[in-house]
Amino acid sequence: MTTKAGAGYSDAKDAHAAGAEAAGQALRAAGADGADIVFAFASTTYDFSKLLAGIRSVTGSAPLVGSSTAGQFTQDRWGADSVAVMVVKSDTIKFRTALGTGVKAGQQQAVETALSGFAAAHRAARAEGFGHATCIVCVDGLAGRGEDLVEAIHAGTGMLAQVVGGAAADAAKFSRTDVLFDGGHHTDALAIAYAFSKSPIGLGVRHGLNAGCGSMIVSKAKGNVLHEIDGKPAVQAYEAFARSLGESFTKETRDAFMITHEIGMLTPGGEYKIRAPLSVADDGSLVLASEVPTGSSITFMKGTKEGLVAAAEIAARSAMVNLGGARPAAALSFDCICRRIFLSNDYQKQVDAFRSVIGRDVPVVGWETYGEIAMTPSQQTGWHNSTTVLALLPD
Repeated sequence: MTTKAGAGYSDAKDAHAAGAEAAGQALRAAGADGADIVFAFASTTYDFSKLLAGIRSVTGSAPLVGSSTAGQFTQDRWGADSVAVMVVKSDTIKFRTALGTGVKAGQQQAVETALSGFAAAHRAARAEGFGHATCIVCVDGLAGRGEDLVEAIHAGTGMLAQVVGGAAADAAKFSRTDVLFDGGHHTDALAIAYAFSKSPIGLGVRHGLNAGCGSMIVSKAKGNVLHEIDGKPAVQAYEAFARSLGESFTKETRDAFMITHEIGMLTPGGEYKIRAPLSVADDGSLVLASEVPTGSSITFMKGTKEGLVAAAEIAARSAMVNLGGARPAAALSFDCICRRIFLSNDYQKQVDAFRSVIGRDVPVVGWETYGEIAMTPSQQTGWHNSTTVLALLPD
């Protein structure tokens, strides 16, 4: 029993040609006669209808899940205006896919729709010896309430499935993000691939950032808007932090400063969960990628390129442990746009770091997100920013 997988990449300008080229590379690399599932991650510079038609001209009617991105990569190449595709054919993993729409106004209903077939599929899979369940999720990156989404998915599976994935992106335009599903693309939606496996899919999570200042308290917040820190408009805390580092914090420089000095929210286990500030409102509040509740203890984070690369290696080691002794057949990587901006031309070093752990013969497909999802056996749970998340498919 084996899992065959392959990854392909194209930066061709023509959307149909790019999709066909990347899918063709992936299918040839897998050495399979078809695909049980296709994962596709692509730049918003493409016409997605034409891109998907190109992919499916190669993969046929195989289920497809993916998203728009802020960049994508395989084990060999990475870039922005491109598409990355992975095909998987397996007799040790069973895949089912589903779509939910209307996430912004009706998150719970969208999750229920996407999970409506999970219970029956899980029962059938377990009866055949596929006892491990994982939900691989792509969601509109501008929908908000990311933490609530992960909790709703986890609860909707009866807490019987791991949850992993990411939030669709649009290369920092923050205008429209799309989920790819079969031959269509959808905004305000989430797509889920249920994966039922003989042995567990190995998840690993690590951000590699450290506290850059003392702790502060969120004194007023609502949803994903942080209004006040220590009783003052939230932006003032950033202004003071930038001054302490001798760095500029103006309207022209503040977005770049915040994206490399994100908010760390202290968790009960003593770890920091990262929250990315997206913009500063006129009243000095901060619009975040996900919520930070009132009363939270926070700090501003600092990092180095070396620390981020080391974190990718640690995440890979955790994922290998969580495979439960199986050999990795393929890797899915969900990585934050902030990490790509921070690492810049050194981004390939991060990919090389986890390849050094999982094996250089293991195919990889990954993408830069507006938020990462991970609920792992080691209880690193929920919605993350500026974090490397790896999912290793077992052979």
